[in-house]
Amino acid sequence: MKILVVDDNASMRTALQSNLTSQDYEVLLASTGMEAIEAVEAGFDGVILLDLQLPDLNGLEVFRRIQGISSETPVIFITASTNMDVAVEAIRQGGFDFLSKGKDFFARLPVSVKNAAERLRLKQQVTTLQGRYQRPFSRILTQSSRMMRVVSTLESIVNSTAAVLIEGESGTGKEVIARAIHQEGNRRSRPFIAVNCAGIPETLLESEMFGYEKGAFTGATSRRIGKFEAADGGTLFLDEVGELPRALQAKLLRVLQDHAFQRVGGTETIQVDVRILSATNRDLRKAVANGEFRDDLYYRLAVFPVRLPPLRERPEDIPLLAHHFLVRFREEEKKTILGLSPEAIDLLLQHPFPGNVRELENVIRHAIIVADGPELQPQDIRMALRLGPGEDESPRQGPLTTRRTIPSGGALEESLAALFPDEASLVPLDLLEEAYLRQALAATGGNTSRAARALKVGRTTIYRRLGRPDDSAMVSDTREDERTPSSRSADEGRTR
Repeated sequence: MKILVVDDNASMRTALQSNLTSQDYEVLLASTGMEAIEAVEAGFDGVILLDLQLPDLNGLEVFRRIQGISSETPVIFITASTNMDVAVEAIRQGGFDFLSKGKDFFARLPVSVKNAAERLRLKQQVTTLQGRYQRPFSRILTQSSRMMRVVSTLESIVNSTAAVLIEGESGTGKEVIARAIHQEGNRRSRPFIAVNCAGIPETLLESEMFGYEKGAFTGATSRRIGKFEAADGGTLFLDEVGELPRALQAKLLRVLQDHAFQRVGGTETIQVDVRILSATNRDLRKAVANGEFRDDLYYRLAVFPVRLPPLRERPEDIPLLAHHFLVRFREEEKKTILGLSPEAIDLLLQHPFPGNVRELENVIRHAIIVADGPELQPQDIRMALRLGPGEDESPRQGPLTTRRTIPSGGALEESLAALFPDEASLVPLDLLEEAYLRQALAATGGNTSRAARALKVGRTTIYRRLGRPDDSAMVSDTREDERTPSSRSADEGRTR
């Protein structure tokens, strides 16, 4: 990585060159603002250390002209002045960092330069990847070989009429992929209609899908077109298609076969030209084997199956996506956060992210809201991950979260006795409960409703214990949980 030092003080230039060269940086020197501008115009690609007080131009003016040539170049301002108003203005205009030439200057310098170099490297990777996948799927940010293979596979089917089934855990970006297929294909000028099959009550699904005629049922005061009709000529995305009730599965199969249907309460046959994309976090092959999903419908939907890897299987994407979310949310939250510290990135890399990309997105937004420095620090990430001060991810990856088959009844007590044989081995109850809930989510593929049913508690209990908002966009099954009266009353008792 190249570093351009811009300072009119020869002694300072020499000291900075010696310090940075010892850290394996390639150092270039300039003594005036015009020399710095000319270096950038000539194609300098690296980090700039810019003195605010130069003999020919004001440092802020030099910065503005550099930004006009190369807006991606990170600039660290350095000055002997202690005027904090100048520092605030430098950062407000887009400077990466501000270092005062005080006694701790050379102690802070390596960290600031390293962070700026890392930010530039990530931006260069984004640019490279966007160039590589400019057409198609330029919106999908990844440097994972597994995701790149997925993208490469999708390139061949953007203009096909074949049905695509997108499989993957909750939060892996299945709808993002579906929208990308639509946007990059020859149907992009036509509608993209998304249906959350798990979020619509079973009694309303048919009328939502196919529409209804006036007077078809109580409350049907006028004709309404359904999702299939609205998507004519475009794409219909069936999210959580594995949650469709059996009765509607048969009707959907008929539409896929005939490309025609009738509105509820109607007699007119309506022809449609719709491409079907569907998504699920369930194993539909297992659901077919268990009689929960029609095999003929499965093969209609899975003409072209695509499986998205979970975030834990592509950790190289975590820094890239984290930076993407940081840039997006710092603008929304009106914060001047420039990046993530190396320690913050390390903490993210240790986290298993059961909620995948959606969880990472929420973590970065939470961290930006609570952060008060120029970059996200480990304590900001810990707060977003609900970790205590100094606590790392190791407890979540230890014996408490290891997959195991624990029998019920007396055998369960024996298993617990083996796990916690003495007082020294005991852990706080809330930690044990949280680890067990996380394991339940992992065992059900992130499906909160199924985990709640298996544990005989309400979904709100899981949200509350894990400190997550009860947001239907974060879960794969938004239907009302199916609790027994006894479990519901027990749950309510615990909240009093």
